[in-house]
Amino acid sequence: MNPKVSIIVPVYNVERYLDRCVQSLMNQTLKEIEIILVDDGSPDKCPQMCDEYAKNDYRVKVIHKNNAGLGMACNSGIEIVKGDYIAFCDSDDYVDVKMYEAMYKAALEHHADVVFTGIQTVDENGVVRPMSQPSQKAVLTQRKQIEAYLLNMVASEPSATNDRDIQMSAKVVLYKREMIEKYHLRFESERVYISEDLIWHIDVLAHASCVCLLPETFYYYYCNTTSLSKKVRTDRFPFFKSLHDEILHRCRNYGISDEIKLRADRLLIGYTRSDLKRVFNSLELSFKQKRELMVLVCEDAVLGNIFKTYPIQVMTLKHRIVLYLMKYKCYLLLNLLFRLS
Repeated sequence: MNPKVSIIVPVYNVERYLDRCVQSLMNQTLKEIEIILVDDGSPDKCPQMCDEYAKNDYRVKVIHKNNAGLGMACNSGIEIVKGDYIAFCDSDDYVDVKMYEAMYKAALEHHADVVFTGIQTVDENGVVRPMSQPSQKAVLTQRKQIEAYLLNMVASEPSATNDRDIQMSAKVVLYKREMIEKYHLRFESERVYISEDLIWHIDVLAHASCVCLLPETFYYYYCNTTSLSKKVRTDRFPFFKSLHDEILHRCRNYGISDEIKLRADRLLIGYTRSDLKRVFNSLELSFKQKRELMVLVCEDAVLGNIFKTYPIQVMTLKHRIVLYLMKYKCYLLLNLLFRLS
């Protein structure tokens, strides 16, 4: 069988959720698929589970490798795919059984290099909440259209209420294998760049000739709202800056619009604001620790240059207030604002 779609599934420490994910893939209405399970050195029973799936369904292929992270696991899958199109699925998530048939048909109908769909969350109680999906069906073939879509994926314009309206997840997208192979597109490690899916999509959209937006949602992104294991990290700001710099570097190399500077700045602003809010609402850290982090961030040279040039005055009121308090280092007021919001 020549598979129409290859679905790459990085697997690590998800034995509780893996069967739900794999069953949703094996039961797809599009039967001509291959499912590539990449065991990323999982310490639980996942390696054995993967092998068992392969024994029971000839469409399942298994890669066992040393742990190197999500992005590298996806790359390992790309190396062996046989399908005309490639998709990715996280192993603690699951999908509607019609997902890949709908995306594949859209790709064929429009000769698309990429097909984007929506994403929704599902919690441990099965409660589903929408996140984002294309507002209407569209086929983008002009370079300016594709670049505009990419800009909105990086971040919104300064006056927009939301930091971003277009999701960046690679798990809800179908990619033409011919394009991936022709330009040797691969993921960066999430251990180097936070939001490695965004870097991936910069590379993809820089080379795509036809992009299809499908106003449907098939993907269930699992959010465990009761987990007590999520510790607040205080080391994320340098990663935000690295991502900001890499976005600018890649987009300029691809000759993408000068407006990318404004969007990348908004991305850094939004990530930093959201992270500081998490830190200041944490019960794990003392006020002294929170203030030290705030000083480190607000006195950073990169952020300082953005404060000088970014049109803060056109932002929505709540965002404008936070930015001015950060710019003028009003730490006590920032603390109060974050605690109240």
